[in-house]
Amino acid sequence: MKQWYFLFLVLFTIGCATSKYTQGINARTFKSADGTTLPYNIFYPDEYKNTKDKIPLFIWLHGAGERGDDNVSQLIHIVPYLASDMVQSKYPSIILAPQCPKDEYWAPVKRFEWSIINGGAVTPPMERLIQLLEQILKDPKIDKNRIYIGGLSMGGFGTYDLLSRKPEWFAAAVPICGGADLDKAKNYKDIPLWIFHGAKDTVVPVTLSKDMYQVFGTFGGNAKYKEYPEGGHDIWNMAIREPELLPWLFAQNKNTLK
Repeated sequence: MKQWYFLFLVLFTIGCATSKYTQGINARTFKSADGTTLPYNIFYPDEYKNTKDKIPLFIWLHGAGERGDDNVSQLIHIVPYLASDMVQSKYPSIILAPQCPKDEYWAPVKRFEWSIINGGAVTPPMERLIQLLEQILKDPKIDKNRIYIGGLSMGGFGTYDLLSRKPEWFAAAVPICGGADLDKAKNYKDIPLWIFHGAKDTVVPVTLSKDMYQVFGTFGGNAKYKEYPEGGHDIWNMAIREPELLPWLFAQNKNTLK
């Protein structure tokens, strides 16, 4: 009973937040080459059908609290905002929101120690996501020069991880309260980043974002950094609503990268 009540609250919240654009969110399941599956939601704006223009793709990776197989929990944070009338009327885009299975991770890190494990090998959920993206990117309507990725907490780690594995895909990234394998940062030094973190984060230390920002700079990378002095771990709603963030993000184009 509690599970159904929870799902009702999530869907009600999403419905209130997204207005008519909620109709474009589609729950699907991807089956990988080895037979394992990855739940995901994908949102298509009206412009996808109504214009001949290519549409940017924004991949959003959720945090550890939204893991599972209900294909709903990953929609709690950020996705309703990105799919809202307010955002889509200015920045029409396809939104991809995959869901990581329970007890698994987007990136090969040991939680709470934040050390790289398994030699940095790709995790099973990330491998499935890469295969899913290889399929989705065959869509001729997607603007291949305007593919963006962002994520919060565990999804922030996943953002950096996918950047390191497929830098050729992306035009910009927004990692929020995450961390990275600093040794791989050079792989994507040409991709603009806007990094966010709360100074009082007691879950993921703010030093992880500070270190990334510093190391990225030593490689000549193009990064912006925003730290909230009184912010804890859950600063993602403030970050995604920074007035300059989405104008900056959707202006990024691979054709203009150095």
